[in-house]
This record gives sequence, structure tokens and C-alpha cells, in this order.
Amino acid sequence: MYNLLIALGVSLLVFGLGALTGEWYYGFAPALLVGLPLYFVLMRRTGKQVEAIMATAVSQLQTGRLKEAKETIESARPLGMWQFLIEAQIDGQLGTLEYMQRNWKAARPLLEKAWARNWQAMAMLAVLDHKDKKLDEGLARLDKAELLAKKEPLFWGIQAYLLLKSKRTEDAQRKVADGLESVEATKPLKELQTAIANDKMRRFDWGKAFGQGWYQFFPDQYPQPTAGRGRGVPQQRNRKSFPQPRGGGRPR
Repeated sequence: MYNLLIALGVSLLVFGLGALTGEWYYGFAPALLVGLPLYFVLMRRTGKQVEAIMATAVSQLQTGRLKEAKETIESARPLGMWQFLIEAQIDGQLGTLEYMQRNWKAARPLLEKAWARNWQAMAMLAVLDHKDKKLDEGLARLDKAELLAKKEPLFWGIQAYLLLKSKRTEDAQRKVADGLESVEATKPLKELQTAIANDKMRRFDWGKAFGQGWYQFFPDQYPQPTAGRGRGVPQQRNRKSFPQPRGGGRPR
């Protein structure tokens, strides 16, 4: 917001100076030539500040300092007063972290505030809707995200998974077929299509087919680490392990 106000203020000043030199409309062109570049420079400066903060948070996540990472991301919130969409980016990142810790209740309100073009946040909300027995609402969210994510095999896989879990096999088959028409890298979807057609879903490994990205949306399916297999070494239990979250869209 502040970036826009500063650019507008400078534009008005330039417009006024131009108008004083002759006719009132003489200030239009100079105002545009100064105001627009200034706004983009200010926007880029704020974006760089956010990127630096997020990079620090990522390094903290990589070393297991989750609480510090959340605090670091939260520290970027005042920059939201300077540029549009930054607060939505922050909420999306924090919501993703809560989601991947399986803190569903804490994740939902944050994800709902995420940028509307963050299809990952919308997909997570769709999974939460399914958990709350509101699949139709979840599918409606994914329909809105289709233009943003139609080239992502994972996007179609998530929809098929939710439909299969709700025993809507034919709908799942149609979604996979739609995905095959939209996606260039079709191997995961072809494998899924074959598994559905041959009634072999019990043996289908979603994580293996779609890769680590699958566990970003289904962290409860993430393979649990085990202790060494040597004699007398017990298996570790109840330890959570999560993949790193993807970044939200940059502010524009």
C-alpha cells in the first residue's frame, strides 16, 4: 500500500509541476513516466526484502528449527503495509507449515487467507474439506484452481484420490482422463489410470508415483523413519517427519 501511495504522490507532484508550465494536461505524460517506474522499483525492493526473510526461514526449516522459522516468516508481516499480497503470501506459508504438522485447525484459517492464485493452498483446503465430509466444497475449490494448475500431474492426482476415497470411481477416472489431456509429463497419471481400470488401487503407491510433492498434501502418509535394523535395536515410533513446503506465489 505504501509503495503505491508514494508512487501516486510523486506522480501528482510531477503532474502539478507540468501543469504549471503551460496547459493543465501537460503533466500527464511526465507523471506516468515517473510514477510507474517508481512503483515497480519500490515493489521490487519490498519483494527482495521478503525473499531474504523467506530464505532465512527455509534454512531454519532445513535444520529443524521450526518455531524459529515460523517467527521469521511472521516477521515479514509489517512489509504487508508496503505492498499488496505480501500478507497473503505470509499466511499461505504459515498455513502450509501448520498443515504439514497436521495441525488442521490452525492451518485452515491461514490457508483461507492465502493468495487466490496459490493453488497449493487451495488443494490443501480441499483435502481438509474432504476430512470434514465436505467433498463437494473441496472439489469446487479445485475447479477454481484448474486454470492455475492444469499442467501439474499432482493436481489431477489429488482430485482423483479424493474422489476414490469417496467411492466415486467413475468421476476419478474422468478427472485422470482430463489430466492426461492437459499434462505433458503423463507417466504418473497413466499409471493411475491403469491401476483404476484394473482395480489395483490397493497396490498403488501414491508417493512413489507422484514423488515427494505428494506428502506436502498428505503428510499423514509420509513414510515413518525406522531405527537401524540390527539385532536388539527397536523400531522408532511416533516420530513425525515432513517434507519441505513449497513457496507461495510472489507478490505482484
